[in-house]
Amino acid sequence: MILKSALMCLALTVYYEARGEPEIGQFGIAEVVMNRANERNLNICQVIKQPKQFSWLNTWNYKIPSGQDWNKSVNIAETVLNGKTTNYTNGALFFRHKSIKGRVASSIVIGNHKFYKHSG
Repeated sequence: MILKSALMCLALTVYYEARGEPEIGQFGIAEVVMNRANERNLNICQVIKQPKQFSWLNTWNYKIPSGQDWNKSVNIAETVLNGKTTNYTNGALFFRHKSIKGRVASSIVIGNHKFYKHSG
């Protein structure tokens, strides 16, 4: 059984960071969260609530969404939490909008995001 808090934290992050992105980009956001949780030995909500890590939590007045995009985000979060592994991002720990200037070594672009392993 999936803990409701983990599902909610991950689904909100997928929704607010990647709704409207290709499905693999939405899975990519979930991958980053899971990769950070594993690397930092934290639970999903702890990763998401770390200061200045996910823009939606730090800057938006968010609410629990509804509709098709929300349902898709919940399904992706549930799929990941139930153990489906993907590696669309090649183990990325970070992402940013692809329009942000600056080089990132070993980045993978999916939709409007660049996924990468090291901050920089």
